[in-house]
Order: sequence, then structure tokens, then C-alpha cells
Amino acid sequence: MKKQIVVDLDTSSFLRKAFGCTRQAVWKALTFESNSEQARKIRHLALQRGGELAGARIDPETSYEADGTMVQTFGNRVKLIVLKGMVTVYVDGKPVEKTMCREIPDFVNIQNRVKRIASEL
Repeated sequence: MKKQIVVDLDTSSFLRKAFGCTRQAVWKALTFESNSEQARKIRHLALQRGGELAGARIDPETSYEADGTMVQTFGNRVKLIVLKGMVTVYVDGKPVEKTMCREIPDFVNIQNRVKRIASEL
């Protein structure tokens, strides 16, 4: 299955009005047929409004270092590094988020956010 963001008709209509574009432009953005700045913004807003990413499995590859560091890579561009509760997210080798994480549910939320970032790139 090809990667796409699935939204309901109300959200699709909202996206068309919000961006002043056609049904086809929204469809191309949500099916990743277009990668323009507007298409990326449409995808971002669609996900914020409850759209579901389908057809894209971004499972991390996990490795552990001797010093206790856990490294998870999500594709070629996104990496999550955990050391003593400090979670750092890197995109294209640059840190974009640094968070202290003490609870497993919080870490799962960070992982889900990182998966979403990786799937949007």
C-alpha cells in the first residue's frame, strides 16, 4: 500500500478552504504526489486535525551502546538518542528537540511524534 494520509470529507473540505486550493491539490498532498511547501503544510494540518497516516511503516532500528545509550533510527534522516532519561531527536544530523523523559508513556508519545516527523520527510 502506498503512503497516504486519510481524512474525512469535512477535513478535506476544511483543508481546501484553509489553503484556497482545489480538491485535486489536497488529494495530491495527502497521497504524497506533491511535495511543495503548500503540500507539506496541508499534510501537517491534516495530521493535526486527526488524519491517519496509512501505508507507511516507520519502525525504528534500535541499538544500545556500552555506556547505556539507546539509539533509534527512523529511516535515513531521523534519529532518537536516549541517555540517562535525556531524549534528543535529530533530523538530518541536527538536534531539533531535547526532553527529559522519566515515564514510559511519555517516551512512547515522543516515539510516535518522531515517527510522524520521519513519515512527513
